[in-house]
Amino acid sequence: MFNFNASNISKRALAVTCALCATIALASCGSAQQSKQSSSSSNGTMRVAYLSTANYLTTLKNDDFAQKEFGKSTVKFTGPYAPLDAYAAVNSGAADASSTGTTRFIDWASKNQPWVAFAIEYYNGDSQGIVAAPNSGIKTLKDLYGKKIGIIAKGGTGDYVIHRSFEKAGLDVSKVQEVEMSPKNFQVAFTTKKIDALATFDQNLAAAIATPGSKRIVNAKDYGNLNVSIHMVSASFAKKHPDLVKKMYRALVKEAQKAKKDPSVITNAYKEFGASESTLKEVAKFYVPDILPIDAKGREMLTKQAEQEVRYGFIKSVPDFTKSTIDCTK
Repeated sequence: MFNFNASNISKRALAVTCALCATIALASCGSAQQSKQSSSSSNGTMRVAYLSTANYLTTLKNDDFAQKEFGKSTVKFTGPYAPLDAYAAVNSGAADASSTGTTRFIDWASKNQPWVAFAIEYYNGDSQGIVAAPNSGIKTLKDLYGKKIGIIAKGGTGDYVIHRSFEKAGLDVSKVQEVEMSPKNFQVAFTTKKIDALATFDQNLAAAIATPGSKRIVNAKDYGNLNVSIHMVSASFAKKHPDLVKKMYRALVKEAQKAKKDPSVITNAYKEFGASESTLKEVAKFYVPDILPIDAKGREMLTKQAEQEVRYGFIKSVPDFTKSTIDCTK
């Protein structure tokens, strides 16, 4: 089974983007919504809209690291959410924190949208890549010329993987056709030759690799992957409660340390979301992520990726990340 979650970067094109921007506009001017968020902040509570994917802001709900860090304050987990629903929940004032990929966060930062990132969930890229459809005969990137590659959305992780891998290989990315689709349609499209390959990540990549007859063409770690996960809060919450943001950062560090010792923290979460045994076997091979601060080094990493995205036409200019990040080590 391919899609047992909504995949963290659903990362749908213009209509969804417009809808999300409308939500943000309403959140910034709606007095009732602002009052709701102010009430949450004043009583020392962080409300986490966690995603249906096994990042550490999701798996943390199964441990007590966060509540121990928060002490007399509280943390509340609600979900699992599809990514766009989680972001809308935060923007409307119904939640304070969530997660996304760095591609989407960089896009938001370039548009001065009200998010503040506080932790990088780093992995080496082996959980991202391009997989050729079963029995397609495709063995190399160049074999994809004239072919259709399934992605979730332009400007998201799949799109980034295609552009970055073709750039690294010195190939012309304009010679492939990217097909946007919901992850729930990946399996049928991949196995019925409606697409020739998938550019995807995490559990969807694992499911594609596990499909008999498929072939992995690109492993993102081979080109020095920069595109990872990021944890964030609303800008208003970060301003009112930087202490709680730093406490959540420390809890994420402890969750990562636990997962390093016991990777079942990750596979158990995917199993909870309905992953098949064959998919879990592939997920278990992926790098166990680290939690890194968004200090000077973290901002440099984001800046390098943003420079790539300017080249790819994803964004117009590199944003000033000092305005949209917080260094939780200070």
